[in-house]
Amino acid sequence: MKKTLLILVVLLFFTVSTFATLYYFSPKPPLSSLEQCHRTIADAIEQEADKYAPELIKEAEIYYEGAREALTKENEKAFFLRNYKTVIHLVETAGSKASEATKKMAEDKANLSRSLLEKLEIVNHKIEHFEENYANLPLNKAARKDFTNAKLKYLESKKAYERNAFLLVSNNLDEANRLISKSVDAAHSHLSSYFEDLPKWKRWHQETVDWSRQNSAAAVVVDKFAHTCIVYQSGKETKRFVAELGPNWIGTKQFRGDKATPEGKYHITKKKSGKQTIYYKALLINYPNDEDKARYSKNLKNGSIPRKGIGNLIEIHGDGGKGINWTDGCVALTNNDIDKLWQFVGPGTPVTIVGSLRSLHEINGR
Repeated sequence: MKKTLLILVVLLFFTVSTFATLYYFSPKPPLSSLEQCHRTIADAIEQEADKYAPELIKEAEIYYEGAREALTKENEKAFFLRNYKTVIHLVETAGSKASEATKKMAEDKANLSRSLLEKLEIVNHKIEHFEENYANLPLNKAARKDFTNAKLKYLESKKAYERNAFLLVSNNLDEANRLISKSVDAAHSHLSSYFEDLPKWKRWHQETVDWSRQNSAAAVVVDKFAHTCIVYQSGKETKRFVAELGPNWIGTKQFRGDKATPEGKYHITKKKSGKQTIYYKALLINYPNDEDKARYSKNLKNGSIPRKGIGNLIEIHGDGGKGINWTDGCVALTNNDIDKLWQFVGPGTPVTIVGSLRSLHEINGR
């Protein structure tokens, strides 16, 4: 009896020892690896890898879910029959895919950042170019609306770029580029026919400068497109002033009340100051001249203009500096500038008003 009991105790000890040994040396579930893999995928997604490398992230998630399923199946087996090699392989593959996605995301972001910065500079240049050369044009509402929207999209893109939201930048920037290009096309189309008179304007300008040189006297040239009033003395430029015009300054004056600034060769007929003028000071010119009168009569006959009269009282006057084209067709300077101009000119001084002294290609490169 004692012998049998001893044998049973020995067998029990041996069995327990064997199971303990098997359990001790049996493979442990790779829970820490699985958790680390989950964090790697989550970090990659947080850095937008799912947007830059969606296929790699999708693969990583599939391998990760596969690892979890394999782990569950292994844990359902007796501990001494478990084998986590498949689980470990799936976890490593999932982590590798997530890391690869993160690397691709970083590379793509760097490349996209450089590309978008170049596009931002290009669109900004177009906007600045438009503001410099076309902002004061009497364009239609559609063209102005396109420009305003282009500028808003550009500013949104710039802010998104600064916070590294590059994918949002790309969409807004493409739209901004489309709209500003559309605005420039509209402005260019509006100006193309207008600039057909460039040879005439240049001829008028040269004749005025030649007159100044030959008579050793002052002459004035107003470049409407540049919004500049230029003073020549003995054929040499001596002063430049910023000029404000009528709101409808593209094209010459056609009739009374059209708020257009005339184009042509004129001269000062009177210097007005004090109670003689509603402005600070004014230089009255001889609009309409013979060419203006002939054009007005022709346009009346063909019905292209209303019968409102040709208009008069066109002046270079003070009270300018408003930063907009606001006159009824006159040329406005600041009071300080009209004081300076006042010293050079008098009755008989030539005043030539041209659309532009530069070609449209020189202005917008097209």
